[in-house]
Order: sequence, then C-alpha cells, then structure tokens
Amino acid sequence: MFDIPKDRSRLNKTSWFLFIVIGITCAIFIISLASRQAFSSNHANSDSLVSSVKNASLNITISGYGKFVPRTQRGINALSGGHIVEVFKKPGNLVEEGEIILSLNNPKLLRLLETSELALLEEQANQQRVMAESAQELEDQRGKIRLAKVRLALADAELIAHKKLKDNQVISTLDLHKALVAWEQEDAMLQMELSRFQTLKKTRKAIEDSTRYRLEKAIKQQELLLSEVEQLDVRASMAGMLTELADELEIGRHVEEGRAVGMIADLSSYYARINITAADAEYVSPSLVAQVQFKGVEIKGLVSRVDPTVNNGSVEIDISFSGDLPAAVRPNIDVTARVDIAEHHNTLVVDRPVGVVRAHREYPMFVLDQTHSHFQRRHVLVGDIAGDQMQVLDGLYLGDTVLLNVPKHLVNSSQIMTEDVYE
Repeated sequence: MFDIPKDRSRLNKTSWFLFIVIGITCAIFIISLASRQAFSSNHANSDSLVSSVKNASLNITISGYGKFVPRTQRGINALSGGHIVEVFKKPGNLVEEGEIILSLNNPKLLRLLETSELALLEEQANQQRVMAESAQELEDQRGKIRLAKVRLALADAELIAHKKLKDNQVISTLDLHKALVAWEQEDAMLQMELSRFQTLKKTRKAIEDSTRYRLEKAIKQQELLLSEVEQLDVRASMAGMLTELADELEIGRHVEEGRAVGMIADLSSYYARINITAADAEYVSPSLVAQVQFKGVEIKGLVSRVDPTVNNGSVEIDISFSGDLPAAVRPNIDVTARVDIAEHHNTLVVDRPVGVVRAHREYPMFVLDQTHSHFQRRHVLVGDIAGDQMQVLDGLYLGDTVLLNVPKHLVNSSQIMTEDVYE
C-alpha cells in the first residue's frame, strides 16, 4: 500500500519564523548593551574633561631623592708612601680608633731611620766633647786669673814697701816709680785675664748652643722618621664603620704619600642629603618640616641647609632628625623625601588644567557658562600647585566648572561650544 505524503512546507515556514524572531531579539539586546556602554563611556569622558571649583584644604609639598649621610665622617690618608703588604679591613667592617686598616713597606724609609739614629749618636758624642772642652778652657782661664791676682798682690806689697823705704830715703824716686809701674802692669794683666774669661764664656756658650741645636735637629729628624715608619701602618682615625676604601688597594701596589685611601663614618648620627629641582628650591628654606621615606617607614625631620648652587638642574638640601633612627639605617642608603612648603585651609581648589605648570602665574582658562551651552575664556590667577590640584586666587568662583583639556584647534578661541568638546 502507498503512504500519503505529509505537508512539509508549513513546518519549514514555522522554523524560519522562529529563527528570525530569536535573531531580532538578540540584535536588540546587543544594541541596548552597546548603547549603555557608550553612554557610560561618554559620561566618564565628560567627567574627566572638566573639574568643579570647591572649598578644600591643600597641602603643598615638593619631593626629592637622596641618601642617608653620617653626620661625622673622617678620611683615612696614607701619611707615608710605600708598597702594600697586607689589607686588613674591607668596606662595611666596624673598626676601633687606631686599628690597622692596611700595612705598607718602605725599605728606603727604614734605611733613613737607621742613618738618623747613627747621626743622633754622633751629635750626642759631639755635645759631650764640646761640654768637656768648655769646662776645661774655662777652668784654665780661671787659673790664669788666680795667678794674675797673686802677682798683683805681690806687686802691691812691693809698692807699699818701696813707699816706706822712700819715705826713709833708703831708695831713690826711680826705684819707687819702678815699683809703681810693676803694680800697674800686674793690675792690667788681671783685668785682661778677667776680660778674656768673659769673652771665653760667651764663645763657649755659642759653641754649646750650636752643638745643642744640631743635637735637637738630629733628635727631631729621628723622631720624624720614626713617626713615618710607624705610619706605614695606616690606622683608623676614629671608631665607626669603614664605608669607603680606595680602588686598586692590592698587595704589592704602591701608595703615594698623602693619598686618601678610605672613609670612616660614625654610625650614631645621620642626616639626609636630598636632591630637588632648581625650580622647587626657591620655595624651600631652613626649618621647614620634611618627611623621609625609608623601607616603608616615614621619618620626620627639619630642613637644615639649602645649597645655594645649582648642579645639573638640581639643588642639594639637608634634612636633620631629632629622634632616634631605625636600626636598619646605613650610610648611603637611598631614600625619598617630601618637604611641606605650605598648607592652605578653606581655599578654592580645582584640578589643574593641561598647560598650568608654574605656581603664582596667571593662565587663560575656559569656564562653563550658566546656560551650560558653552565654555567662556577667562584669566585665572593660580596660587600654589599640589600634584594635579591647584589653588585659585582670582578669576574663578565656588562651583565654577573648568575645562581641563582644551582641543588644540580651539586654544585661541574666546568661547568653546559644549558639543565641540564632547563630540
């Protein structure tokens, strides 16, 4: 028997109809979702393009970077030249005052020291000889004086006797005159010997002084060379940490006299040396409050110094601390710092438009009209600037809306329509 065929065209039409309905529904959903995202995006963009003036507090700070510096540091110098024998310490080692950092050898200096010791012994012997000669010569002169006095006394006795004999007319006047001349001769000899004694004392004193000076010179020379030999051991000038040691300090290398070989720092006290821009430096002065950030810790301090010179567009400032610092603080560790230069309360504040870069300047800005149909050009006096916000001194009022990013082709316009901004 034959089967009667079914009507399939009706079923196909129904399937196509359902498919079209489902497709239209999905399209409507996608369009709705896209429109919502577009509306949300336009709304967000419009918010980022403008900013409203409000009353708020504004803390003005500047930032910089730098490092911790020990307040007390001393250099280590090689006071004597020589070749390195041994290096005992490395950067980071703690040292005590007088502890040996490195040792040098200088054979020439050692030979000079031995020669100076022999020269000192020679001068000491020479001084002893001169002193003995002086004593002998002075004693000889004293003997001559005593002899002259004896002769003068004898001449005096003879003169007295001749006077008595002359008075008794035993001798002639000529004999008395001869006795008087003999007395005067002995008296002159005594005076001459006394004068020679004074001259001899001065001469011998000069010779002794000269000998003593040569001896003192030899002593100083020997002490100086001995000190230079002792300084072949380069020692720590104070207790602390050895923070620096010159490069190429290897065994066998020569170190020149007076060369700086290292640096020692006292770990008990630090300050922060910070670099800031030259433009910010004009607002910084000593005694301003500052915060130094170090490994997540904020340390309060005060600006103690502002360098008057500019190097490569930056200025150095020093920040001192009154309290104890964390134990992890070490010399030359990098830090960041923030200096509070001003703080304003209940002042007009608005986001900073593009192009506003310097504080206390007048800038042209576009302010939304009351009809919200266009932005009108105004001249606004800007006060301090803190990041993306600025203080308004004149030209804007509470609630005014400012255009933050003006299209380049509309910068010189007197007004800008809102549709030109949000298109």
